[in-house]
Amino acid sequence: MDEKTVPLTSLFPGEKAKIVALGHGRGRQRHFRTMGLMEGKIVEIIAVQPARGPVVLNVEGTQIAIGMGMARHILIQKL
Repeated sequence: MDEKTVPLTSLFPGEKAKIVALGHGRGRQRHFRTMGLMEGKIVEIIAVQPARGPVVLNVEGTQIAIGMGMARHILIQKL
């Protein structure tokens, strides 16, 4: 893993990043892809809910909420 590659959970609201990897396991990767989360896509963090709640992302104009546990499996490069 590149030193500039970090989990999605390291971003703050307003920050943008490029997805470089989607966790382990075909099932998890397929789940991410059905939500529109794929390698190469640019995401922006809209909100991080308190108490380890969901992370709200903007992906190509669509808002997606995912849990912190899932967000940890998405590796990104900050823009």
